[in-house]
Amino acid sequence: MSSQRYCVLVADASTEPALLAVIEAIKTDYSIELDLAYSAEQALAYIDRRQPDLLLTQSRLVGVEGWLSRVCLLMQPNQVVALELDGSDARVRQALREGAADLFVLPLTEQDAFREALRRLLERAELISQTQYFREELERSLGLLREDQQAGRHVQQKMLPLNKSRINDYYFEYRIRPSLFLSGDFIDYFRISESLTMFYLADISGHGASSAFVTVLLKNMTNRLLRNYNRGSSFDILSPVAVLERVNKELLETGLGKHMTIFVGLLDRIENTLQYGVGGHFPMPILVQGGKAEYLGGCGMPVGLFEDAQFEGRIVELEDEFCITLFSDGVLEVLPQPSLKAKEKCLLDAAAQGYDGLGDLARALGVDQIEGAPDDIAVLSVYRRL
Repeated sequence: MSSQRYCVLVADASTEPALLAVIEAIKTDYSIELDLAYSAEQALAYIDRRQPDLLLTQSRLVGVEGWLSRVCLLMQPNQVVALELDGSDARVRQALREGAADLFVLPLTEQDAFREALRRLLERAELISQTQYFREELERSLGLLREDQQAGRHVQQKMLPLNKSRINDYYFEYRIRPSLFLSGDFIDYFRISESLTMFYLADISGHGASSAFVTVLLKNMTNRLLRNYNRGSSFDILSPVAVLERVNKELLETGLGKHMTIFVGLLDRIENTLQYGVGGHFPMPILVQGGKAEYLGGCGMPVGLFEDAQFEGRIVELEDEFCITLFSDGVLEVLPQPSLKAKEKCLLDAAAQGYDGLGDLARALGVDQIEGAPDDIAVLSVYRRL
């Protein structure tokens, strides 16, 4: 046995000679802390106060109905050994059915065999105790993890803009559905000046907390660029490509080993244009205007992988009424079409039909009831209507 001391309780420690012989056999083992209960009431009070590693008891106590099955239930997951003066097969079967881990017929004829059996039962009790300890530790750790995840989710939700917003006559609406508790997809839009509005959709590599942490960094970076513009120390926020270059540089400097795909757009109400930069984003946004729907052109490297990454910037003219729909690539995972080309056509057709809200778009795509998505899904709608 191990060096620890085991707590063994003998219930109904009467003056029965055969039972006294059991007690004497246990007393010789210095690894056992032996306690005695002289009645069912004492035994139950002891178990309630301190559950022993092992309980030895007669299978039937006078005046106590269903004693063995009752005490076996209270002792779980620890074990009960039945001591039986009546060694008939029927009594043995009944004691085992009621939950006893083992049964010894009194008087003991082979004390060495009894001690060996007791040793095995106590080693098993030690394993049960260790298993219970590790389970409690695991549950405690999981509880702390859940608290951390909930705190992270709260922070992430606070960083996101209002679900529906109007900025400089442009309307914004988005939906994010994480595959885990936290999301690696992130969306933001904000006013730069009375005529300029920026928006972006980013998809961080991986899932969960590590990817969600990068969204905090991304939000901080763009907020800092906006503050620099407002105090006249930097004008990078006026160029989507410059924004991508700054984010790429700072993400590499963190050494987190994370990268992202991102689309950054800059709306100019005076020039009536969309200037945008592409950092490996796919699928490209869909522009619907003048009765025509098409994917925006352009390409570029993901952000956070290469120091000399090149990002493509373009400018498109906008009509008085238009709608831009952006998706993260998680939507491609849940579309039922068999090929990538068919999935892209499905997105284009759904956007071309028009929609009053992202709920309508989800129904048109057949993904409104999707559960357990393998990847984060983010959708952003940017539009202007007269």
